[in-house]
Amino acid sequence: MATIQNITIDQDCDYTATLRKTHLATTSTSFTTAKVSATDGTCSITLTDAVTGALSIGRYVWDLTTTDSSGLITRRIEGRATVTPSVSR
Repeated sequence: MATIQNITIDQDCDYTATLRKTHLATTSTSFTTAKVSATDGTCSITLTDAVTGALSIGRYVWDLTTTDSSGLITRRIEGRATVTPSVSR
């Protein structure tokens, strides 16, 4: 069962979060919208202000999965992502 971690992202701001999950595989992966790296049971997610500025305000769902050498995909962390509006646009 995945750990639930809800996050809030401020539009037009840099965003970094360190999430904790035991038994998280060591990995480093680049995504279109985020840089995710995991070591020693923690996971860091980083979004630049350019990326958060392109996000539409609202509520979304997100997850982090790992794939082992046999191809088994496991959902490790999941939750809601809330993007709050920028007032200084």
